[in-house]
Amino acid sequence: MAASNNAHDWEHIVSRLIRYLRIKQTPVGVKYFETKEEIMQVPKVRIPSRHIAPCTTISQAVQFNWTVACLAETIHIDYCRGIHGMVERNEKWHSGKIFDKVYYEELCDAKAHHDNLTCLPAKYAGFVATPLVSGRLEEPDACIIYADSAQTFMLLAGWQYYGYEKLEFTFVGESTCSDSWVSTILTGKPKVSIPSFADRKFGGLKDEELVISMKASDLERAVDGVEQLFKNGLRYPIAPYSLTTDMIDGLPKSYLEY
Repeated sequence: MAASNNAHDWEHIVSRLIRYLRIKQTPVGVKYFETKEEIMQVPKVRIPSRHIAPCTTISQAVQFNWTVACLAETIHIDYCRGIHGMVERNEKWHSGKIFDKVYYEELCDAKAHHDNLTCLPAKYAGFVATPLVSGRLEEPDACIIYADSAQTFMLLAGWQYYGYEKLEFTFVGESTCSDSWVSTILTGKPKVSIPSFADRKFGGLKDEELVISMKASDLERAVDGVEQLFKNGLRYPIAPYSLTTDMIDGLPKSYLEY
C-alpha cells in the first residue's frame, strides 16, 4: 500500500467487504481538484490521451485498478462537464436539446431533466479515481462500489446498524453519476443508483449491478455494521428458504414474540 496520511485502513476495510459481502469489483475513491497541477501531484495518475466520459473513468479504476484522471479537456461534451463542475451551466446547457427526441418527446421535458440534475459547483479542473487500497487519495470525496442488489441491501443495513436513518434515493433519468457520487458529495449521504444506458455502454456495468456511493467514514461505518450483522446471523449470500415450507422454522424464536 502506498504511503499516505489517510486516516482509513483501506486494506482492512476492503478485505472485510470481500469477506462478508464477496464484492467482485474493486471499490474506488474519487476526489475533485480545482487545478490540473493538483491532479498531476497524485502518484502514478494516468492522464487520458482520448475523450472519455466520467463513468468510463470510474470503471477504468474499478476494472483495471488504475489511478486515472478525468479532465475538463478530456470529457467529450459540456453536458458531462456541467454535472461535474467543470464548466458553467449556461442557457444552452439548460435547454436540454441534447435529449430532445432522444429520451423525451417534448423539449420542455428534456429541459426539466437538465434542471433537475444534481451538479457540482463550476470550479473544478477534473477528478481522480483510484482503488481505495492504493492510498493515493488522502481523503476521497466519495467512495464508489459496484454491487448486486443483495450486497447493496446488506451494506446499507450495516450502515444503519450503528444509528438508524431512513435513506432516500433519486432517479433523475440518464446520468447515474448525478444520482450517486455527485449527490453524495453534495449531501454527505449514502446513495444508490441504477446504472444508466451510458454507464452500461461506456462504463461497462453489468445488468445486475447497482452503483453505491458514500463518504469514506460512512463506508467504514457500513462495513463495521455488516461485520456485526454477520455475527448476528444475517449473512451474504442470503440463503433462500423454501417457498412451500412453514416459515416459522426459518425464523429466530424472538421474532415470534412480536
